[in-house]
Amino acid sequence: MSDLKVIARIPGVRGAVRGDLEGTLLEVEGEADGEAVAAEMGLAASSLCEAGEALGLGVLRRLTAAGPARASVVALRGADVISARVEPVRALPAVEKAIDNSLQEWT
Repeated sequence: MSDLKVIARIPGVRGAVRGDLEGTLLEVEGEADGEAVAAEMGLAASSLCEAGEALGLGVLRRLTAAGPARASVVALRGADVISARVEPVRALPAVEKAIDNSLQEWT
């Protein structure tokens, strides 16, 4: 089973995309427009990595954005950018923990 399939099966994850920092789509599970998600998340992750380094924070590992109905978790693993759509938002803490644990196992 691929890494993305593992993330897509976490309770609360409704879709997942794996791309790279340049925004290229590499794999998609349950997202209708994986190319757009990969492009947007690649750009956001790349920009935040640069900002983190400029601020002396080191390498970006994960970022989360949440609204009233859904959230997104974006995690970096090497040059891969993995994005997960989370619904409902109350599932977010468990999803973040599961993604962090999964990424540690893959390293």
